[in-house]
Amino acid sequence: MRKCESKRTVRILFTLFLSGLSFFCSEAKKTNVIVYDLSRILNDPKVTVEGSFSEKDPLFSHWKKNPGRHSSLPISEKWKNTQITFNTDKNLFINHSLDAIYFPPNSSYLFKIEPGTYSFQSMTGILSDSFSEAEGILILEVDGKEKISETLGAKNRENWKQWKTDFDVKETIRFVWKSSKSHLYLAEPLLYGKKASPGPNVILIVLDSARKDFFGSYGYPYPITPNMDLLAKESVFFENPFSNGNWTKPSMMSFFHSEYSSNLGLGNSWFTTKPYQRKVYYGKKRDNLVNSFREKGYYTKSIMNNVFFLDYTTVGIDLGFHNSYQVGMDILDTPELTNHALSFLEEYSDRPFFLHFNLNTPHASYSPPPEDMAAVKKIIPSEVFYKYESPVQRYIGEMHYTDREVGRLISKLKELKIYDNTMIILTGDHGELFSPHHDYSYHFIMRTRFGHGETHYDEEINVPYFIKLPKSTDESVRTRKIPHQSSLLSLVPTVLGLAGISHSSDQYKGVDYSVCILGKKKCPEEKMIYTEGRMSESVRTEEYKYVRRYPGFTTVRRTIDGEPHTMAEELYDLKKDPEERNNLSLEPNSSLLAKARQDFAEGNFLKRNRIHIYLPPCPALDCVDSGSFQIQGSVYDWQASEQTQIQSSSAKTIQFRTKTGSSSQEFQVHTVNPEMDGNFFLFRNGVPALFRVGKWGLESKGIGYGNWKDLLVSERKPNGWENSDLPWIYNDGYFSGTTESQAQKEMGQEVKKILETWGYIHE
Repeated sequence: MRKCESKRTVRILFTLFLSGLSFFCSEAKKTNVIVYDLSRILNDPKVTVEGSFSEKDPLFSHWKKNPGRHSSLPISEKWKNTQITFNTDKNLFINHSLDAIYFPPNSSYLFKIEPGTYSFQSMTGILSDSFSEAEGILILEVDGKEKISETLGAKNRENWKQWKTDFDVKETIRFVWKSSKSHLYLAEPLLYGKKASPGPNVILIVLDSARKDFFGSYGYPYPITPNMDLLAKESVFFENPFSNGNWTKPSMMSFFHSEYSSNLGLGNSWFTTKPYQRKVYYGKKRDNLVNSFREKGYYTKSIMNNVFFLDYTTVGIDLGFHNSYQVGMDILDTPELTNHALSFLEEYSDRPFFLHFNLNTPHASYSPPPEDMAAVKKIIPSEVFYKYESPVQRYIGEMHYTDREVGRLISKLKELKIYDNTMIILTGDHGELFSPHHDYSYHFIMRTRFGHGETHYDEEINVPYFIKLPKSTDESVRTRKIPHQSSLLSLVPTVLGLAGISHSSDQYKGVDYSVCILGKKKCPEEKMIYTEGRMSESVRTEEYKYVRRYPGFTTVRRTIDGEPHTMAEELYDLKKDPEERNNLSLEPNSSLLAKARQDFAEGNFLKRNRIHIYLPPCPALDCVDSGSFQIQGSVYDWQASEQTQIQSSSAKTIQFRTKTGSSSQEFQVHTVNPEMDGNFFLFRNGVPALFRVGKWGLESKGIGYGNWKDLLVSERKPNGWENSDLPWIYNDGYFSGTTESQAQKEMGQEVKKILETWGYIHE
């Protein structure tokens, strides 16, 4: 009995020892984590705001700003949270963009928070119409008593200054801005507390135009990327990864959201992000990698040369970073970006962060430092090196230069002893076209084959992709190589899974590889990888590559001065023709072409607005209906019966002709752009025909009636559609996910009756 008691005592003591050890370890791992992200809680009832706020742009003269897009504020209060950008260096075009709370002259914000000890951190900056008016006092009150005040003046105009303090609070903190004419921006205002770390630091390294096949880890025979190759050896390695866009904007939008760029409303064709595209993008809460980490208490920062992640540029959008540091000067940008990243690591080494580090090398203009060109000439035998064309030689020098910069970042992580607790993802947004036999392109961007965004060959979309896990997670890895084809669409769910951040299986389009990397489950397979290009798209399987160009964009040429010819499709047998030289779409009876077309159609990758056209029966024996449509969004596709002949005379125009006869005809024109406008011309037997429009069937008062926008939209088939005596046109607005509530349906019926009494609708 005593032996048992003795053993029991030992077990208890041992258990207590382990508990104490566990407690000690957990305490040792505790670190500062964001507890209150103040710019994100402005719509909380516990926040009291005083001052005179404008619903419109409060500082029209300063155009480098946009209202907070992720704060859930009502439209009338949207400027209270502002992404504001200061041009802090006019030589390097450094635009420092911060998520901020906006204070007009003589205003205040009061926050009710939980009692405790906090560290407060923020950046402050002011704007005014002139330097002489740039003045004011910022006061922080804690529980009604002044804690700290700071006088700001001309030196703080469009210039960020750090503001830090610690305090104990029982109930409230209040920020008061006293100024006659100056506007204050309290940027990235964060309250930190002692909480358990939400997970490891995360760094996403994106290399613009990085081809996979110039990495030693992917088989390049000469060690021009030694630092990244060593990182790859320590990583979970994706052997055959592909981007979902063949140029920067659609690619990076897709892998930050795990959704295709066009489905986000952002398109794939050109740089500009138009107002209607912003409306679609910001019209719903967007799950993306930045917001996912930010909601878990991570500090989020982007260090980049990438205008697509700045809303005010008119080409980009706000992803939700606390802090975006953008260097616009080419060539000189790379060392500045790396130096800023090193400074950031020193400052935030004790706090969990998500860092997006985006180098514009090795993107054209292919201008590496002389020492890197000298280095690669020593590494690669001259008889090999000088077989490359000059742009490719310089690209190789850029790859070596890029590797040096990434090596500096890794060395700093090790120096600060946070390398082991950091997840590092390295990838490229797309590749680069070099092969002469692939020089089929529009040549309207680079005007040479050395570039990207024009074709869908593997060399343009095959990218590096590997993930170095933190030491705590690395011990649980069961799968270190993903051998089959994969895509960057799976980056978000995989990284979140590896970081221990939960998400639903239907939240993202990509698959979550963490289930096999850290678990016993079989790795998911991406049997079909979809990629967007400029008015073009492709699907890749392990067996074939199928490329389709939008109507109106099917003309290509070998060189800028070459003879243009039509190439609406391309098909390559990747088993027999891995270099994609033999275009099988030119073989009309190809069974592989039929399979590829069917697979592509069933994939249904992009959301589409569908313009529906109804043509009523015609009593005449030889009745011919015809017409033309000019729509705002580029034509993506159409569906029509055999009786209807449709010809696209341009990218935005559809012309049709059909023998309607005794039965009605219906057809659809598809666009993957969210615009609703259009001009329509309809004729019956050559005579201009009136037609109905939209959900209520408003009659056109003449041909060519355009600019209907919302009048044209009906998210469901209108009442009386099949029995109409006039042609009818509507846009189902499917792209925007338009749906009607029951109240809206009932209101629609009431409005319809009123319009009937006014004579606008005739059944």
